Amino acid sequence: MDNIWKKLQDLFCKSNYDIIIYDGVKEIGKNECDKLNIPYDSALASVVMNCSGIIVDNWIKILGHGNENRNGVLHHNSIAKSSYLDGMFIVATDIVGGIYAINISRFHVDKSVIWYFAPDTLEWESMSMKYIDFIAWTLTGNINDFYESMRWNNWREECKNMEYNTCKLIYPFLWSKECDINSATKRNVIFDELMNLNFDYAEKIQ
Repeated sequence: MDNIWKKLQDLFCKSNYDIIIYDGVKEIGKNECDKLNIPYDSALASVVMNCSGIIVDNWIKILGHGNENRNGVLHHNSIAKSSYLDGMFIVATDIVGGIYAINISRFHVDKSVIWYFAPDTLEWESMSMKYIDFIAWTLTGNINDFYESMRWNNWREECKNMEYNTCKLIYPFLWSKECDINSATKRNVIFDELMNLNFDYAEKIQ
């Protein structure tokens, strides 16, 4: 597992994005892995055991273990009650309410790979990446193109130094036809609040 973490640290060093890695307590991470049945020899366990979260480009939050300041994988995979998360295991989120999760049993295709719950469509879409490939993509891939329609002119400044457990609620909502990303209002909310709001609308719309 330490070898995996060393490989991930190499990726952190090679990234052109701003990376924040929050220190962790290995025993806390190990306890969360035990509760969630995460194999110790996996890249996911390496992240969960070695840190309490990673922020990439002030936008994507890769979940580690939790503490009093940062919600981790145990929190995100324990509190969600929506059917939209059935068979999914959350591993990361983003600043506009998107969710990255491993498809355990929700979809018959692309199992054990990362799927993205997109706040601009309120649908799951396969990323066709294993967890370790997803980490590499966030650090060295073109996430600017991926998020082009969801980023506004001064997003970088507005998203800098936000509290870890918060995200941006954009109104009109990203999924609505009325949304103009630059003129839309944006306010900080707890991530759980926006996640549940999106799931509620997804159930009504689809």
